Amino acid sequence: MDEAGRLKAELEELREAVLEDWLLVTTRNVDVIRKLQGTVRAMQRTVSWRVTRPLRLFRSFQFKATEIGYFRAGQLAAVRVAEKFGRGR
Repeated sequence: MDEAGRLKAELEELREAVLEDWLLVTTRNVDVIRKLQGTVRAMQRTVSWRVTRPLRLFRSFQFKATEIGYFRAGQLAAVRVAEKFGRGR
């Protein structure tokens, strides 16, 4: 086999190895992501999360209002509430 043929064969082997590694990593990451999503869902079902979530939302609104002004932040909050609960009901 000449040098060019040998190099092409090596390149093809490397491509296959990279593909196999990529498949391995992505399938493992999917499993890890699913486990993390399950953990997050379980955490969000706790009483502590359900109590503190509105408090965190209000605190983030306070920070936003300080940055852009209370009137503008109020308008943005009203739009979000309208989107969440639907305007056409």
